[in-house]
Amino acid sequence: MDDSYVFYLGLFSSTDHPIQPGVIEQGASLLHLADAQEFHTQILIRAARHAEENDRINEAIKLYNLAEDYSTVVSCLAQALGNTVAQASPDEKARGLEKTASEILKHYERANRAVGKEREAVVRLLRIREAVEAKSRGRPEVALDVSFYDVFRGSKA
Repeated sequence: MDDSYVFYLGLFSSTDHPIQPGVIEQGASLLHLADAQEFHTQILIRAARHAEENDRINEAIKLYNLAEDYSTVVSCLAQALGNTVAQASPDEKARGLEKTASEILKHYERANRAVGKEREAVVRLLRIREAVEAKSRGRPEVALDVSFYDVFRGSKA
């Protein structure tokens, strides 16, 4: 999470558990927030939706993740990757999204979170991006191998 959020949301461990509460959580009683779940729905989810509506997808994904809304994280990743996978040359934003997707998938795999069709879609979209990049680097055999594996054998995530 970006350092600009630490002040407001707190510092979280690598397993998304709070280490140090932020000012919003410290002032939860002033905001009439009863518990962590209400903090998630009233603050984090709303902030994530706002970020998503303003095309700040990486921020939205991280906020949904902090709110423990794992299925929305994966769904948001799938939609965003679907929008960028056709780019012949991905921009910095697309690269950041791909990196975030890979990191989240690895983390979720270890924690057994968010399994299902959306997760499989994210895995396949990342594999498609891998194939497109292999082709653009002049390695069509790698691109074909990636494509063949996904189409005929299923994803290897």
